[in-house]
Amino acid sequence: MDLDAVKHCKVLVVGDAITDEYVYVTPLGKSIKEPVISTRLERKESFRGGVWAAAAHLVDLCARVDVLTGPRMMVNTRFVDPTCTRKLFTLHEARKCKPVTATYLPVQDYDVVIIADFGHGAMTVKLIAKLSEQARFLAVNAQTNSQNFGFNLINKYPRADFAVLDELEARLAVHDRDSSIEDVIRKLGYPRIIVTRGILGVVGFDGEFHYAKAVASKVVDTMGAGDAVLAVSSPFAAMGVPMKDLVRIGNAAGAVKVGIVGHRQHVTRQALEERLAA
Repeated sequence: MDLDAVKHCKVLVVGDAITDEYVYVTPLGKSIKEPVISTRLERKESFRGGVWAAAAHLVDLCARVDVLTGPRMMVNTRFVDPTCTRKLFTLHEARKCKPVTATYLPVQDYDVVIIADFGHGAMTVKLIAKLSEQARFLAVNAQTNSQNFGFNLINKYPRADFAVLDELEARLAVHDRDSSIEDVIRKLGYPRIIVTRGILGVVGFDGEFHYAKAVASKVVDTMGAGDAVLAVSSPFAAMGVPMKDLVRIGNAAGAVKVGIVGHRQHVTRQALEERLAA
């Protein structure tokens, strides 16, 4: 796998700004006087997530990576058991922020535009239309999460040269819970697509199907794994790399990411090379 295939790429990553906060708390048991669980605060971490995290995975691979966000940032605060990184519950808060628009080139000047749509409002109808019309190569994910379940589907995009979804997102988009994943992918209708399936690995389609088994040796935190698959594989898709190799490199990126807590680190070229050589 030649990772230098994308070293001259100019990439624009568009989508929702997210801050992911991890608040580590030790459960102490039931409160004596109230029917609640008491916890002791241990420490906190804060990460730039969403579109920023997706873009960070490309800094070691591509010549230029720019980011475009909307006017709102979602702050996701996760309360986490520090002994096992198990998430106990999550709070979501939308905050106004200044859109990131400075220094980016005209859309058509980028080799690939990657849309990381988390359903928090950055991807307006007007922006979707502009990117669909002007992007030289358009890669898309429309994420399903607890705040947008059933309402943020990939088929709101009239164009996607390359799409990356998890299995639930794919099935919701075509309203098909029971068919084989291959039938679901055919119904989606995009020319090139990767569907991630957790422990079942990934499936790629470009007129024929390509499969890869899950390769993660240790799962620490699954947050952002699909975004890593999208971000890392999209420039290679824009450069015409065959689907069998897109599946392989996307699968490797996801495997690296699940070994990282939150966004403490991004997927590096070295980590990719090691995973691909394993």
